[in-house]
Amino acid sequence: MYHPRLRGTYYEMGFKYGTVLRRHGFKLPEIDEETMVLGLKCEQEVKGVFPNVLDEIRGIADATQEKYERLASFVLTVGYGKVMGCSAFAFVDDSRVIFGRNYDFYYRLGRYSESYLTQPKNANVSLGNTDVFVGREDGVNQHGLAMSMHFVSAQLGTPGINFPIAVRYVLDNCKNTGEAIEYLTHTSFLTANNYLVADRSGELAVVEACPTQVRVRRPETDGRFIVATNHFVHPEMKQCENVAKRDPDSEIRYNTVLRTLRETGGHVTENVAKRILSNHEGRVCSHLDYIKLGTLWSQIADLQRLKILRAEGQPCKTKYHIDNRLQIAVRRSNHL
Repeated sequence: MYHPRLRGTYYEMGFKYGTVLRRHGFKLPEIDEETMVLGLKCEQEVKGVFPNVLDEIRGIADATQEKYERLASFVLTVGYGKVMGCSAFAFVDDSRVIFGRNYDFYYRLGRYSESYLTQPKNANVSLGNTDVFVGREDGVNQHGLAMSMHFVSAQLGTPGINFPIAVRYVLDNCKNTGEAIEYLTHTSFLTANNYLVADRSGELAVVEACPTQVRVRRPETDGRFIVATNHFVHPEMKQCENVAKRDPDSEIRYNTVLRTLRETGGHVTENVAKRILSNHEGRVCSHLDYIKLGTLWSQIADLQRLKILRAEGQPCKTKYHIDNRLQIAVRRSNHL
């Protein structure tokens, strides 16, 4: 897993990272005409809500000497028609708010995975993980706001915002769960996803979203915890899901995490979070070797302390290490 550090205007961050990509022989995959047309329509949607990220894409395009239209179409349609498995939870007790997350995808994508410290000019500092260089799959920002995305199989519709851009917007621009919900419930989506959001105050939610509608789900029990995997749970969203194409492990993982959190008696330590995310019986730690798919990274964050632990691989056999880049960056910015 690479650990890029980006700072400056969005264009400057894009150009800096594009320079690194070019040095390593970056080449876009082939992009067909249908994807180009869809991507440019999505660009118009993004332009209306998050134009800064298009500047970053342009910076990458200029540095790699790639056509902006091709690169934008590639980035803005990532996830369209794709399904993968991921699990996350957030838990509040008397002294902390814990966010835990496993990201599962094909092993071959592991070589593209990155954990970015991003410091945009006039936006939030964040530490976010991804295998899509402009967007993010999960992360935590300077305000103690955490977010993760989870694919859901549902009917896709008109052009809109895809999951990597939605997560990136929230990390860059929102301070708390309420602001994240405000954005996510007023957005047109390209892809169908669950978005788990949690902040340092203990406000938790899962925004269940697809191109046709969006609903907000609140904690399952007394406001203490919430879980997200790869199916819709909100009763008004179930009709939107293509159940026949649902990840067969999704409900198993959801119920495993939910049951374990209920059994903790109201206390989740880092060790409990590690045990949940390393669980094999409930398939939370994924090893689908027959299709070469499994957990690529696992992260635990204490949102009040901005303490982040990450296992860069399957957590059952990969040690969690502290990543203090966000803490250091926030501390430095507070002293400027």
